[in-house]
Amino acid sequence: MLTRKSMNASSVAWLLLVISTSSLVRGQFPAVCNTEDSLASKTCCPNNCGAHGDCVDISIEVTQSWNRSNQTSIFNFLKNGPPGYGWPMDVRFQWPLRVFQKVCQCKEGWGGYDCSSRCDFGYIEEGEKCVKQSESQLYERKEFSKLSEKEQDEYFDILKEAKNEAEDKMVWAVVTEEPMDTDDKPTFKLQNVSTYDMLVVLHFLSAREKDNKDCTAIFNASTNGSEIDFAHEFSGFITWHRYYLLILESELRRIAAERLGISNFAIAYWDWKPNNEDIFNDTHFGKPFPGTITKGMPMDVKGQLFKNGNWPVVCNEPYIQYLDYIKDDKTGNCTKVRELCNVQKNRAQNIRLKRGFHPKDKEKHPFLPGDTSIQMALAVDDNNEFRKRLEGFVDLCAGNETKCTISNNSAHNNLHNAVHIYIGGHMRVLGPASNDPIFFLHHANIDRILESWFQYNKLNGNLPPFSVNDNSSDAIQHPGYSEDDYLIPMFPLKTNADMYKTADEFGYKYDELPPMPTETYERCSDPTAACCLKDGYSPDGYNPDGYNPDGYNPDGYNPDGYNPDSASALHQMASLPFLLVLAYTAHYVNFL
Repeated sequence: MLTRKSMNASSVAWLLLVISTSSLVRGQFPAVCNTEDSLASKTCCPNNCGAHGDCVDISIEVTQSWNRSNQTSIFNFLKNGPPGYGWPMDVRFQWPLRVFQKVCQCKEGWGGYDCSSRCDFGYIEEGEKCVKQSESQLYERKEFSKLSEKEQDEYFDILKEAKNEAEDKMVWAVVTEEPMDTDDKPTFKLQNVSTYDMLVVLHFLSAREKDNKDCTAIFNASTNGSEIDFAHEFSGFITWHRYYLLILESELRRIAAERLGISNFAIAYWDWKPNNEDIFNDTHFGKPFPGTITKGMPMDVKGQLFKNGNWPVVCNEPYIQYLDYIKDDKTGNCTKVRELCNVQKNRAQNIRLKRGFHPKDKEKHPFLPGDTSIQMALAVDDNNEFRKRLEGFVDLCAGNETKCTISNNSAHNNLHNAVHIYIGGHMRVLGPASNDPIFFLHHANIDRILESWFQYNKLNGNLPPFSVNDNSSDAIQHPGYSEDDYLIPMFPLKTNADMYKTADEFGYKYDELPPMPTETYERCSDPTAACCLKDGYSPDGYNPDGYNPDGYNPDGYNPDGYNPDSASALHQMASLPFLLVLAYTAHYVNFL
C-alpha cells in the first residue's frame, strides 16, 4: 500500500523529520565516502558509525573468506588479470577491500552505512530501538495490475525520482575507474550517481565479462573455461537477487517518503503468466509489447516514463557488442566490454531503452511461461535443482502427455530466462538488463516463486541447507559461491546465508503465492528437447514446424500450451506483425 500525505503544515514538519533521519543507503558505496580522505585511508565510517555500530577493519574476515579459493585460476584471474592483457586492478577482488577496508559494523537490528538511524531489513524503529516487525507490520508486495490507479501513478513518480536525481540529491557512489597495479598509490575513483543508475551498475559489475566471445576465449586460456559471475548460474542466483530487490525496495521507500510524502512503499511484481501484458502501454511500462519481433533493430520503448529523454540507458557497451555478434558474428572486445560504466558520460549520450528481437536473433521461439512450468520448478526439494529450474536451465516439458524434465549440459530457456528473452532489447543482455524497469517486476515474481518454495519447505521442517552446485568444487573455484561468502559487489556486506531465509525475516510478504504442486515429474525418456512442449504463451504468428514435430498438441494447445480457442486480447492481435525467429546461438542462451 502506498499513501501520499497531503502537504499541510503538519505533514511538512513530518517530511522534514523524515529527511533528517532517513538518509542512510544500501547498495554500493555511500556518496559521503566519495572523498579523497576516505579513499586514501580506505575508510568508510560516516559519523564514526553513530551510537549503534563500530568502525571495524574487515580485512582479515574478507581475506579468510577468499582464501577458500586462493589457489584457483579464478582467484588469480581476479587478482592479477589474464597474462599479457594489461588490465587494471579488478575492484571485485576481495570485495570491498581494494576500495574500503574499514566500514561500519552495526549492532543487531540496525542497518545502513553508518548504523545511526535506520533499522536493518525486517526491523522497525520503536523509540530508540530496532525491533522485529510483526506480521501486521510486513510490507506487502502486490501484482502491479492489482494496485489502484493512484498507487500505480505514485509508483512511476517514485521511479522517475530514483532515475533522475539532481546532483545534490545523490546519495550513491559507484566505482568508475580502476587503477593499474603499477601506479605509485593505486586508488579507485568513484562517481556519484542516481539511485536507479547505481542499481544498473551493480548488476553489470556482477558479471561484466559474461557472454562475450572474446571474453570466453580469454577464460578458456586463463581459467580452464570457468566464467566469472557472482549472481547467476549457481545457488547464489536466488540470494543475490533477493538482496538486490531488498536494496531497490529500501531505497525507493526512502525516496517515496523523503521527496513525495508517500509512506509504506513496497515494490510490485509482474505475474507474467499468459495473457497478462496489460501493463505495457503508454501510461505504464511503455511499448512495444514484449514478444514483438521487429523487421529491423529492436525498437525504442515509448511511454510517459520514457519521454523527453528521461530514461537514458547506462552501461550499454555489452548491448552494442551483442548486436555486433548476432548481426555480423563479430568476436567482440573483452577489454572494452568489461570497462566500468561512466554513468555521467552514458547519460549525456541519451541512449534510448530498447525492446523486441533483432531479426537475426536465432533463439528458440520466445514465450511466457505458464502455471505448469512454475509447478514443475516448485516440485523439487533440492535447492540446486530448484534454482536451475527457476533460473531456466532445465527444460520443463509441461505440454507433453507425460510431464517431464530434461536437464543436461546444453542450454535451456524457461521461467526466468524465458521472460528476459521474450521481452528482448536490453533485457536480452545480462550487463544492461536492469535498465528496463520491468526487470525488477519480473525478478519480484521470481522471488515470489522462491518464497512459495521457502514457505512450503520451512513449514514441513524440510528447508534444505544452502549448498553450491552439482560439482562441489565450484564452491572452492569461485569466490562468492559459499554459504558464508559475501555477495559481490554489494554494500553493506551480506552473505549468501544472510539472504537464504523467508521473506518475513526481511520485513515483507506477497499478496499471494503460487500453490505448491500436488504431483511429481519424471525425467524425460527422450534426452533431447526435440519434442519438449513448453507451457505458456507464444505470440501469434509462431510457426511450430521444427519445434513440435506434429505442429500441434493433441490436447488442443499449441507447443507453448496456449489455448487458441480461449478469448484473450493477445490472441485477438493476430493481425499485428508478429514474426518469430528460431534458435539463437548456444553461446548467448546462457546469458542470464
